[in-house]
Amino acid sequence: MKEGFYEKYWSGAEGNMFDFKIKWPILKKFIPPEKGKTILDFGCGNGAIIKEMVAINPEAKYIGVDVSETALNQARENFPNVVFYKINDGGKIPLENGTADFIFSSEVLEHVYDTENALAELQRILKPGGKFLLTVPYHGFIKNFLIAAFSFNKHFNPAGPHIRFFSKKSLFSLLKKAGLML
Repeated sequence: MKEGFYEKYWSGAEGNMFDFKIKWPILKKFIPPEKGKTILDFGCGNGAIIKEMVAINPEAKYIGVDVSETALNQARENFPNVVFYKINDGGKIPLENGTADFIFSSEVLEHVYDTENALAELQRILKPGGKFLLTVPYHGFIKNFLIAAFSFNKHFNPAGPHIRFFSKKSLFSLLKKAGLML
């Protein structure tokens, strides 16, 4: 069901998120530059963000996970030195406890049905003292007002890929419950 959606989605996808050029200059500052780090891209898609992270830290070990085999096949073809795993929403990530020094997940959690499991799994594979960078679409007052006034049906399209919408409070509550935030 939902896996088929992302196979179809990635068969026509062309790479980065539409606002990548705006977000990446901010996000790239958080990518660890130290050698020997293990960096996980949760929701790696076709590996476009991994490519950008490798440019910052070519000495890191990269792992990508995604629900789409179509996207992962594209990533494997482009990045043969990166390990990629297909995962299932609500399933276990096939990595040992404490594997990752850094987990990157940008604009992914809003596509996940079982957010509690996903965050618990990320907490499990994050090394003690490791870092987790997560972004989700912002839904504050001004944006919500503009959406309601000009593009409600487009933004909340029931056939679209977004199945979750987070407020700061709801997101922080999930992160705290998973042990990813003090």
